Amino acid sequence: MTALEDEVTDAAVASGPGPGRQRWWLEIPLAVGFYFAYAQIRDWHGSATVHAARVSARHHGFDVLRLERWLHIDWEKGAQAVFVPNVRPLVVGMNVFYGTAHFLVTVGVFLWLLFRAAPPVYRHARNVLMLGTAIGLGCFALYPTMPPRLMPAGIKTQDTMDTVGSLWSYNHGVLEHISDPYAAMPSLHIVWSSWVAYVLWLFLSRRGARRARWLAWLYPLFTSLVVIVTGTHWVLDLAGGAVVFVVAVAAAKGIDRLIASRSAARTR
Repeated sequence: MTALEDEVTDAAVASGPGPGRQRWWLEIPLAVGFYFAYAQIRDWHGSATVHAARVSARHHGFDVLRLERWLHIDWEKGAQAVFVPNVRPLVVGMNVFYGTAHFLVTVGVFLWLLFRAAPPVYRHARNVLMLGTAIGLGCFALYPTMPPRLMPAGIKTQDTMDTVGSLWSYNHGVLEHISDPYAAMPSLHIVWSSWVAYVLWLFLSRRGARRARWLAWLYPLFTSLVVIVTGTHWVLDLAGGAVVFVVAVAAAKGIDRLIASRSAARTR
């Protein structure tokens, strides 16, 4: 671990969990405001009927596909060919996982941090999540990308939530209204699931579970498989999400160091 990770996890051990350590009456409105900012950016090109948005997103989708073919990683159809006809019950489970875990697990971990984690742990994790989400939103606004499930015939993959079945569907219900059809690059599913794994990694690192903490990274790995099989992301979207997450962690650590140096200067 880095010195900063030591500092964060040391604070968790020294302070211990305890309710009310964060100013939740300020943090929750901040989180809600951040969601509304996300919704605003989503609505810029959130309707699949907007011609200009559709044309731009399709063009970018072809760009992604061409790069994948050049790299020989255009595995989207191959993944569906393996899973959809052979293990349909598992695909239904993936569809349900896709429509629920992305929000529920992330929100659950965030609330646990808010009410139970030591302040240094919470602040660092919050900054990683907010920075990663903000970078992703900026990419969606500047580079809308059509996912495989919406590409033209001959290229498109199945929308398994529609063709196989799930609790949710992009064509009706809640998911139709809260999803941006062109928010593919980078994958926020990877950003958020990596954040969950990172929080568990930090929490378990000083509690005699150094081996077990590696298991936390199975969550983003499984999420990667899910978003490919369901037709909602390109393989390159996953790489983009991983890059965004790493940048967010590095930026959050930079913020931590800046705050620590300023605090040290004030106490001299």
